[in-house]
Amino acid sequence: MTWDEVKELGPLYAIGALDEETARAIETFVRNAPPAQQSEFAEWQEVAALLPLSLSQPEVPTRLKTDLMQRIANDANDEPQVSERKVTTYSSTGKVLPYQSQPKTTRPVQRWLLMAATIALALSSGYLTWQNYKITEQLSASNFKLDKLQQQFEAFLSPSTRVISMNGVETPQAHAKVVWNTDTQTWEVHIKNLPAPPSDKDYQLWYVTADAKINAAVFRTGENGRLELKLNVPPEALNGLAATAVTLEPKGGSPQPTGKFYLMAKI
Repeated sequence: MTWDEVKELGPLYAIGALDEETARAIETFVRNAPPAQQSEFAEWQEVAALLPLSLSQPEVPTRLKTDLMQRIANDANDEPQVSERKVTTYSSTGKVLPYQSQPKTTRPVQRWLLMAATIALALSSGYLTWQNYKITEQLSASNFKLDKLQQQFEAFLSPSTRVISMNGVETPQAHAKVVWNTDTQTWEVHIKNLPAPPSDKDYQLWYVTADAKINAAVFRTGENGRLELKLNVPPEALNGLAATAVTLEPKGGSPQPTGKFYLMAKI
């Protein structure tokens, strides 16, 4: 059995419409298939489970649905009716023997095949709708990221934007960029490669002026050493702002810097 055959029979397998031998062959193939094919095949099962929940489906052509339902109705009407026709016969002794004719029966194979085809059609429509939904979600996420990048790019080009580079002191591999919007007096601080602090410590960012060191934020980085901060610069920090720095402080931060400098930049 090939992957193309498995994909073609996937809808019927998901609704249990295949014979045991074919279903077993499909299961054997999928069990030994690459992860990507196993994942794609598993989606049929998920879609089948969603069908009872009335998953929104694309409109099936009216003519196709009408033809299928009419053929199902015709097959149902063509099923032989049980009729009882009594025939009188006589035995060799002259005794009357009642005889009842036996109804003719046929296997409604065609009817079940049409019903399976109808269900498979609905399943395929649901699968396509689900795939379309996933693609739409991905496009929306991509467009959101693209819009954000566009906004950041335009902000970098704006005359009102200043970019400040912070260099590592205790941790030379660490660095940060401060994007300062001088119109709105906001900072976006992008920190990279700054190791996570000990459990009893926190990092603290400072605005450094000629007369004071003002707390900007207390924060922790994760295992990847990354963090993004968004800050509103207070008016008292704007008066004579000369530098910015990150120190390692007791958990919760300190009123004034007490620890070593991990990042620093002159402004």
